[in-house]
Amino acid sequence: MPRLQPCSLRVLLPALILLFLTSACAPRLRTSAWVVRFDLDSPAKVASVCSEAKQAGFDQLLVQVRGRADALYRSDLAPRAENLAAAPADFDPLGQLLTDCAPLPLHAWLNVFYLWGGAIPPENLHHPGHPDQSWILSDNTGRLVSSYSPRDRRLGWIEGNYADPASAEYRALFVAVVRELLARYSVAGIHLDFMRYPGPGYGKSDMLAEKFEQIWGLDPRLLLERLSAETVTAWLEGTQPPADRVLTTAALFWNEFRAGQVTQLLREVRQAVDLNGVPGIALSVAVFPEPSAAYLKNGQEWQAWASEGLVDALYPMAYFGDTGRVEAQLRQIAANTPRSPRVALWGGLGADKGPEQLEQEAAIAADSGFDGVALFSLGHLLKKHTALACAEAIRVPLQNPAPQATAPKPEPLATASAILQPPDLQTLKSIVGKALSGTARPNDLEARLTQRLQEYDQARQQTIPKTLSQLKRGPVTLPERLELGGIFRYANPMDSAARWQEQETLCEKARQRLLAEEDLAAVAKEMSQDATRTMGGLLGPRLLDTLNPQDRELARLAPQGISRVMQVANGYWCYRLEGKSPGRQTAFSEAPWEAKRILFRKVLSEMMEARKEL
Repeated sequence: MPRLQPCSLRVLLPALILLFLTSACAPRLRTSAWVVRFDLDSPAKVASVCSEAKQAGFDQLLVQVRGRADALYRSDLAPRAENLAAAPADFDPLGQLLTDCAPLPLHAWLNVFYLWGGAIPPENLHHPGHPDQSWILSDNTGRLVSSYSPRDRRLGWIEGNYADPASAEYRALFVAVVRELLARYSVAGIHLDFMRYPGPGYGKSDMLAEKFEQIWGLDPRLLLERLSAETVTAWLEGTQPPADRVLTTAALFWNEFRAGQVTQLLREVRQAVDLNGVPGIALSVAVFPEPSAAYLKNGQEWQAWASEGLVDALYPMAYFGDTGRVEAQLRQIAANTPRSPRVALWGGLGADKGPEQLEQEAAIAADSGFDGVALFSLGHLLKKHTALACAEAIRVPLQNPAPQATAPKPEPLATASAILQPPDLQTLKSIVGKALSGTARPNDLEARLTQRLQEYDQARQQTIPKTLSQLKRGPVTLPERLELGGIFRYANPMDSAARWQEQETLCEKARQRLLAEEDLAAVAKEMSQDATRTMGGLLGPRLLDTLNPQDRELARLAPQGISRVMQVANGYWCYRLEGKSPGRQTAFSEAPWEAKRILFRKVLSEMMEARKEL
């Protein structure tokens, strides 16, 4: 290689210096990490967290100071966290964090509606998660979640005791907690988690049900319990049976009312932050990464929060799955989240992945327009001694992709109201926008929505009252009861076709083992991916819904018979029929809500089909 002449060096050296300076000063993706409460329960742990975080070069930390409706700080409103029992009495985790981590900005991470997760109630009778508190959430059958056994919790997909988002008393308590914390500590922000219902099976309290029935003429506990983007698409396209279209219309408005209870607390916290007297305090929320499912299942309408500017930052938790799933989630979020420039997007990434994969995912976030990435969690990185490597891996240059002329700007979304309003076209249009985030709308959307509203209004005046009258007049026969065991393999809707195929193959392998008469509990422990894994493969009782094709197929199995592998919205099931029992006769008013829902839908369907034939 020829040597560079002095004149060449004189020309090249300034260019190299300019390149270095440009690279060094180039804007990069901001970095953050969540720090869980168990990594903050001693002075030594706090000192280690701050030292490691500063050495790794994180731009900020999200520190969990309210994990189970308690306080890892000085509070007159929240009980001292029980995981601080072994710490010195004067130990103030948040106070030490602010000292040891300075000048690193700290955001106080508060779990909102999740109150308690232990099998034994809190020792403190005044703890917000104590079973006797007035704001404890009930499920859609009216049962308080504080009465659940460990098995009930696993079957109900719920972590523990939750507060009811509709409780004005609990909302007032939580807002007071935020005000107190801001008055006592100079934090950079308030970061909210568990800002949601635990799932679709919760929230139909007597109070909310009564309000809904006054306007809709129908108790929401009789509605379809689970909505999905696929359900809403079929409803919009008119491919559902008439009765299901009517029930879906009402269920969508119910879901909007339910989401309004969650949003109401966020609105009150926003006001408390804005009026606290210290400018610049950021309000952020950790959210599920798939906005349609978050809204329909959990009442978490976070894209509408961004549209209205109720938050300063959102942290979609795209922790799980391979890079393909994370990429699909991040790109959909960036493309379909209407927000003002002041609302930042932070991609939540799983810290159990290696630096190489995290670097790929961070680069995707940067390329998609995210402002930063946050790792869950710092403690996980510290245990693996990878905090420095992973923090460096996600510190990638910010990309500024040119806006695509063909990509439409996301339409603004209206947040739900905690006060039930009569149904109207614009509300329904907003509901569809949240339920079908990222999905193209038909040109005749308003005409279709008008038709759905007219269908329901006609049913509310005629068919629904007749259906209820018929059911209440005489005894009803409860649906047949199926006792099932099962194997489940999870697949995310955004997973690749290869991943879905892999999960189907594994479910089929489990099925073959059951056909070979291997022990159900052993197969479930090895191959299942839900609550059946820890419960010997056994599920809760299931009432036969004759309008459900899968239920009809399961009812045809002989005792100990094994079903085929059945695809559902989030994966694959293989069932074994443990037993079945016929339904008894009773009054409709005495039937459990699940049975009422099945019977109501069946009779309503029969009446609407008969009316169509006239």
